[in-house]
Amino acid sequence: MIIGVDIDGTIKNTRDAAVTSFNEELGKCVNCKDVKDFYMDKAYGITRKEGRRLWRKLEAKIYALGIPLENAAKVLTDLKEKGHTIYFITARPNIEKVACVTREWLEKHGFPYDGENLYMNSQNKGKVARELGVELFFEDDPHHLDNLIQAKIPTVVMDAIYNMAYTTESKGVYRMTHWDQAYQWIEKEAGSRT
Repeated sequence: MIIGVDIDGTIKNTRDAAVTSFNEELGKCVNCKDVKDFYMDKAYGITRKEGRRLWRKLEAKIYALGIPLENAAKVLTDLKEKGHTIYFITARPNIEKVACVTREWLEKHGFPYDGENLYMNSQNKGKVARELGVELFFEDDPHHLDNLIQAKIPTVVMDAIYNMAYTTESKGVYRMTHWDQAYQWIEKEAGSRT
């Protein structure tokens, strides 16, 4: 099976790294649980434009920080060893500093990154997934979930407070809270194709 995997919020706890970085930059003490939206703006009392500008400034630092979600690397490595194709498909900008941090982070944490399976600046993941022949995609961001669903790509939603509206198995949209659950959705999707 060809599997598409987002990075931030799906295999990496980017939110904690972002809150830490925003707190340091703004001299605030916002707690992760206080950030209820996908974007950080409301929790920090700043405009969307100010939030984007601050994210861009801190982006490489945020991406370098943070730990993988539990068992994400182990499960994806196991899936690759079992013959599945893994593509890391992220909206992170394909600028050298960010691309370098991303590659180093994947390698450092033991993900099955091979130098050829990272697709950056993927603003329409549904389109990218279709072009790559992705048969199942793991994602957390509502914007990208919309694109994937519209492109009719079977999708597993990594559980987060900001994406609770997405779960309709009848439309090929599943939900998981832990990477060990990925196997059941891969088996279900593979079974639906036979």
